[in-house]
Amino acid sequence: MASYLLDTCAWIDALLAPEKLSPKVRKILGNSEPVFLSTISLLEFTRKEARGQIKLNMPCRDWLEQVALPAGKITLIPLSPRITVEATRLPAGLFNPQGKEHKDPADQIIVATARCNNLTLLTSDKVLLTYSKVRSLASRK
Repeated sequence: MASYLLDTCAWIDALLAPEKLSPKVRKILGNSEPVFLSTISLLEFTRKEARGQIKLNMPCRDWLEQVALPAGKITLIPLSPRITVEATRLPAGLFNPQGKEHKDPADQIIVATARCNNLTLLTSDKVLLTYSKVRSLASRK
C-alpha cells in the first residue's frame, strides 16, 4: 500500500477547496490511512494567511490546531538533518518552466521529504509532477 505526502497546495485544496481535487486523491484522503505533511507546509500556509491570500473564520493558530491537522489523519514530518541535506542535493532534473534549476526551498524540502520517507507526492505543481526523481500523483482534476 502506498503512503502519500501532501504538498502545500494539495493540503490547502483538501481543506478549503476539495472540489478541486481529483476523484483518486479524494478517495486516498477519504480512506482511513494517515497521509503525511512536511512541516514546511505550515510555514507556507501561514505566510499565505498573513498576506491575506487565505481567509479563515478563526485565528490562524487555532485553525491549524483544530481544523487543519486532524488527529490520526495527517502526520507531520519535521525537518531533519537527512531531509535538509537531501533538499540541497537533489538529483538533477528539477527545473522551473524557464528551464532553470528550481530553487524554491520549500519545494526542495517537500521533494526531499517524499524521497527520504519513500512517499508518493500529491501535488498540482507541474514542475514537481514532471520531476522524475520523486513519485508523484496529480492532486487536481
